[in-house]
Amino acid sequence: MMSLASVGNPAWETIRGVRFSMLHGPTLVTVVVTRAALLEIDIVSPDVGGQLACFQSHRHRFERVANTKHQRGLLDESGAVIIQAGDLGTFNA
Repeated sequence: MMSLASVGNPAWETIRGVRFSMLHGPTLVTVVVTRAALLEIDIVSPDVGGQLACFQSHRHRFERVANTKHQRGLLDESGAVIIQAGDLGTFNA
């Protein structure tokens, strides 16, 4: 299966966490990093950029986890990859 590729699209905060996109061939795939996953990897502090700053510091790691989950077909019903607490250790990011 083809890997997901990083795209220069910016990430943004949502009610669930941080959302960004990666490419699967010509198709954009939505990736959501949940608040719990962000808290698992780092302390999210509102006075130093909050969730987005945490995400940017660890973006490459989240992209690797998203790629692994996508290759294994672990998508939600919308086709998005959801990175949850526990995924960082499970998928050897």
